Order: sequence, then C-alpha cells, then structure tokens
Amino acid sequence: MTQKKSGTRKEHKAACCCLAGVVAVLGVLALVFYLVYRPRPPRVVATPVEVTIELFSVLPPKLKAVVGVHVVVSNPSNSPYRYGEALASVTYHGEPVGASVVPPGEVGGKATKVIEPATVVDGVKVAESPHFASDAVAGVLPFVAVTRVEGKALVLQSFEVSVSVEVVCYVQMYVFHGESSSSCASTVRTATETISSGPSGRAAPNT
Repeated sequence: MTQKKSGTRKEHKAACCCLAGVVAVLGVLALVFYLVYRPRPPRVVATPVEVTIELFSVLPPKLKAVVGVHVVVSNPSNSPYRYGEALASVTYHGEPVGASVVPPGEVGGKATKVIEPATVVDGVKVAESPHFASDAVAGVLPFVAVTRVEGKALVLQSFEVSVSVEVVCYVQMYVFHGESSSSCASTVRTATETISSGPSGRAAPNT
C-alpha cells in the first residue's frame, strides 16, 4: 500500500514538473512574440505644406487656393498600422474655411507611407472675414491646417492597439508673391504614451 502511494506521489510530481515546464516554455514563447510583434508608435513627419494660390484680389475681395499637408508615416513595428478616413481641415482666424477626407489605408510593417490630403480653401468665407482686408493689405493671410489620422496597430492578427496621429501646420500665405511659409508639429497618441515632435517648417523663398 505504501509503495502504491509512493508511486502515485512520484507520478504527481512528474506531472507537475512537466506542467511547469510547459508553462515556462509557453511563457518564453509569449515573451518572444511580444518583443518581436509588439506595436510601436509610428514615427510621423509633416513635410512642408504645399500651397497653390490660383486667384487673389483685394478689390473685389477674392481668393482661390489649395492647402496640402503631406504627412510621412513610418511604421517601425512588424505589425501593420491600419487607419480609417484621414480628416484634414483649414481654419482662418479660428473659422473653418476648408475640409477634406483621405480614404482609409494601411502602412505595412517596417514600411513608410505618405498621406497627402489636399484641401480647397473656401475663398468666399475668407473674403467675408473681418480680418481679410487688413491681412490682404499686409500681403499675408494666416491659416492653420490640421490633419488627423485614427488607426490601429494589428498584433498577430488577434488584437488591436489604437494609435492616433495629429499634425498641425501654421501657414503664412504671401498672396502678392504667390508663396508661403509653414511650421508644423505632430503628436502621436497610444493608450500608454504621447509623443510630440516639431516644429518643422519651410520658409518662403526670397524675392
């Protein structure tokens, strides 16, 4: 009877050791997968804003222009970064004067992609602003262009981590010279951290 109990105990110990070994191996594998596939926040760079001035006059007040912010998204993770519709907007002295939408897309693992929203400025709204006359006489119209990208990093096809990107560009439009300058800053937010960078900018060419 004692021998049977002793044999049963040995079997239990062996089973426990085997189970502990399996758990340890699974833990190591999980750690390796996490280190390899853990999502890292994308790196974002806003390239100089492209501004096209197609029409401008003080009297009568007219403006026709396009503002484009090129957002370079570099994904350092092995997992893809998928984003929904990217929203872009332009304001003039705090008032909205343009908006656009970029279709959903994906930045593959270890890849880089340029998101290029171009927004047509509503010249009528700009011309109706009480600030337009003084800004136009000075030759400089100030705009703020904002691009927002909401996406998710997909990990091992099983769960997602939310990542949001925001780029804010302050644009000076030199209407008499058909030129512009800009200064941009970007912010990347995840559930655990916020990364801000900038400003990066482009000065108007000398005339």
